[in-house]
Order: sequence, then structure tokens, then C-alpha cells
Amino acid sequence: MKKQLRIFIPIILGLFFIYLTFRLTTQDERNLIWNYINSAKIEYVLSAMILGASADIIRGLRWQFLSEAIGYKSSSINSIASVFMCYSSNMTIPRSGEILRATVLSEYNKIPISKTFGTIGAERIVDISISFLMLILIWTFQYKIILESFFEEDFLFFLDKNIGAIIIVTIISICALITIVLKTKKLRNFFKGILEGVLSLTKLKDKLFYFILYSALIWFCYILAFFVIKFSVPELGIIDNSLLFPAFIIGVYSISLSNHGLGVYPLAISLFLVNFGINAEIGLTYGWLAWSCQAIITLIFGGLSFFLLPLLKTSD
Repeated sequence: MKKQLRIFIPIILGLFFIYLTFRLTTQDERNLIWNYINSAKIEYVLSAMILGASADIIRGLRWQFLSEAIGYKSSSINSIASVFMCYSSNMTIPRSGEILRATVLSEYNKIPISKTFGTIGAERIVDISISFLMLILIWTFQYKIILESFFEEDFLFFLDKNIGAIIIVTIISICALITIVLKTKKLRNFFKGILEGVLSLTKLKDKLFYFILYSALIWFCYILAFFVIKFSVPELGIIDNSLLFPAFIIGVYSISLSNHGLGVYPLAISLFLVNFGINAEIGLTYGWLAWSCQAIITLIFGGLSFFLLPLLKTSD
């Protein structure tokens, strides 16, 4: 029963957010959104898709550094294909992609599956850390405009007046959380596993620089792909460039709520931009275009990977 719930809840959530989008927009607005999407300049849409595909290819190549660090050689084609298979699998069954990717890497590269799981976990830790770093950058450089948009003046005044007490409560809460983690075996083992995953990156040694470089390139391609969408439809030009980076982060964290962000991603982008005076139809157009570009390349290359990888193995 739990397994079925893990599969169907994200799907239901995705459909719910699509329904919610439908309810929040009028027929005229939906027609306008479709007209915007239909008129998108193909050169910019293709550019966004190429950049998104490039990020996934680099992700596959990056994994090879980890496989070499634990003493195993791996095929570039297998590594890249496993990434596309992972994401396309996640579009149908949430969280199934990581299991599939680890299995494919293990079978096709003759690596113990426990070790492929470990390397994928290490990758995930790095990517989560990068996303947190971007959140910190947003808070550091754009916190005023974000606070002023999301919160009322009375609330901001309360924060300013009670900042000392808020800091003390925060510190106490963190200390309490650490104490609970240390005293709870399951939580302690969970965080210990995370720590071990991070420490496994130290085995990269002279390849650490290239691993970091590839990680930066992955996120640069994703961000650039998101930014390029702005030029695909003239009406999207009203969105200030300073809003694109935080909007991108909003989209990154919304993806985990449903199958590859189905329904959630476009709505999250729109709701964020509405706070800055951007019409809902403009935000939804941006969100659906950005989501569709990534979804299309995932389905195309994922389908090719599922079809071609077994053939390549047979021909060896």
C-alpha cells in the first residue's frame, strides 16, 4: 500500500495543480497562454532544449569521476544514457529513476550496485548543496525585494524589532535538533550516511577540480536554458532579469512535488512572478515553456536510451 501511495500521490498532486491552474485562469487567459506558447520562436526553444540536454550529458560524464575514484572504469555512453533513463523514469514513477540508474550503471559497467547507489548519493549531496548555496545568494543579494513582496509592512516591522529574540530562538532550535539527532539512532544513522557520502568525494583527489567544474557547468546550463526562454516570446520581456534567478530556484524546488514538476512547476513560477506585478498568463507561459523544453528532451533521449542501450550491450 505504501509503495502504491508513493507512486500515485505525486501523480495526483500534479493533476491537482493542473486543475488548480485551470480554475485560477479564465478561458480568455488560457487562450492567451496557448497563443503565446504557440508563437514562441523556435530558435530560442531549441537553444533551451540543447542547453538542458547538455546539462544532463555533463551530469553523466561527471559520474565517471566518482566511478574511477572507487576503482571502476565506466562507459561514457552508459553513464549518459543512465541519466536520461533516470529522469524519464521519474516522469512516470516518482523516485524510481535513482534505483533504475544505479541498476543500469551496475549492470552495464560491472560495478556492485551498492557502490553505484553510493556514488549517486554523493552526486545528490553535491547538487543539493549547490541549490542551497544559490538560495543563500538570493537571500544575500535580493532579500529586500523578496521580503517586501511576500510580507506586509507590519510583519517586517515585527522582524526588525525582535531580531535579537528571533536569533536566540533559532540557535536554541538548532541545538535542540542536533540533540534529537544524536539521541535518535535512525536519524543519527541517516545523517551519518550523508556524511559518509560527502567524505567519499575526497577520494577524487586530483579529479576534484574537474568534478567541481562539471558541477558548475551543469547548473550554468540549467540556468542559461531557463534564461533563454525569456526571449522566445516578446511578451515575456516585461519580466525583469533580476527575477529570473529566484524564479529558477523556485522551479528547482517545486520539481520534487510531482512527477518531474508536472503542473507544479509552471504554477510555482507564475505565483512567484505575480508577487512582482507580472500577469498570471505571462508567468504560466514562462513556466510551461521552461518545463516543456526539459520534459521533451527527457522523453526523447530517455526513450532512445531505453531502446539503444540494450542493443549496444548485445553488440559487445
